[in-house]
Amino acid sequence: MTRDRRRATPSQRGYGRTHRAIRKQLAPIVRAGLAVCARCGERIAPGEAWDLDHDDADRSRYLGPSHAGCNRATNGVRVRSQRW
Repeated sequence: MTRDRRRATPSQRGYGRTHRAIRKQLAPIVRAGLAVCARCGERIAPGEAWDLDHDDADRSRYLGPSHAGCNRATNGVRVRSQRW
């Protein structure tokens, strides 16, 4: 079986309709430079790469916007937050 067939779909991995809708809702706030990274607490600069970060223990919940680097470098760092 090829790698692509074994990989879960974006929706199965937690990036479905709800994820896209919340990210779209937060995008103007991030673009304006008003968002704070849920991981490091620093502002996300306008134009900087960012992710809508999942709760590490429950992927149906979100932490909020995070720097892409902070979100993707979470090995061993667990953060929990509220449902968005």
